[in-house]
Amino acid sequence: MATIDEIARLAQVSPATVSKVLNNRRYVSTITRARVERVIAETGFVPSQRARGLSKRRSFILGLLIPYTSDQLFADPHLLEIMRGIEAEANTHEYNLLLSTARAHVEAASAFTRLLRSDAIDGAIIVETLDVQPFAEALAQQPSPWVVVGYTSHSDIPAIHADDFGGAFAAAEHLLALGHRRIGVISSSPRPYALEERLRGVRAALATAGLCLDDALLATGDFSPESGAAGAHALLALPDPPSAIFALNDRMALGVVRAAGERGLSVPNDLSVVGFDDIALATLLNPQLTTVRQPGYSLGGAAATALFGLLEGAVSSAPATLPTELIVRGTTGVPRALERG
Repeated sequence: MATIDEIARLAQVSPATVSKVLNNRRYVSTITRARVERVIAETGFVPSQRARGLSKRRSFILGLLIPYTSDQLFADPHLLEIMRGIEAEANTHEYNLLLSTARAHVEAASAFTRLLRSDAIDGAIIVETLDVQPFAEALAQQPSPWVVVGYTSHSDIPAIHADDFGGAFAAAEHLLALGHRRIGVISSSPRPYALEERLRGVRAALATAGLCLDDALLATGDFSPESGAAGAHALLALPDPPSAIFALNDRMALGVVRAAGERGLSVPNDLSVVGFDDIALATLLNPQLTTVRQPGYSLGGAAATALFGLLEGAVSSAPATLPTELIVRGTTGVPRALERG
């Protein structure tokens, strides 16, 4: 393994010049920079992360806190897209990620506790699933900067999230425009702020039509397809079932479509279905899923960009809210009662 001294000798420059090239510093001529870079490429030299850290007083490690279990995390395509966006931005800065997840479904706090104990990170990104307020005081005492993907009531921690309210409003408005008046909703319990915002969007859209969300039409799940199917079965067994179901994430929406088939119902002829996320599986259904697209990859990238800005002493200028988009596909249509009329 080549060292910085060997690179300097082969390129006929000083070790300080090699360091300037590695750190993209100024005051190195174009010809000299090209010669050093050629030697680095020929030798396969990789700068020591430890040495870089000592010189800059950094570890070159970012913490990534996701208060889900690893099973929940790696089964959720949207969370993986957020991670992919974070990782891509971290790679451009030559940073590694330290992942902290919850030990169990009911122990989200364990992910916070472990990461707060770590002194090996330069900063951290929190993917919000529960309010970070219980940990706000501990976070505020940390010397390292933090960014939240989601919502936080702590004004000192930058938060970046999708337009959950606007996306849900557009989805409910779409169903109302088709003529649906009994709209079921499958949420989660407990509800993170993102789902609270989506429910608020549904209620606001219904209010514009002079309607309100019937509590009997609100089911809860845990984001999994199985819970979406269970919620759909409960809603469709009502004496006056909904003509449409809006599942507040795509994986639960997949379960709704499955439940409809198990009950002998046709989608969208007998039941319209809408999801939220626009994961890849949404286009593999037949018919394809109508859903709200949220920018998971961009959310992760924006959060990482904001964090690197904070590490350099800049005030975060990342947009607090990224836009969502209603994607109308084949699982929504005019209610059968209106077709007959």
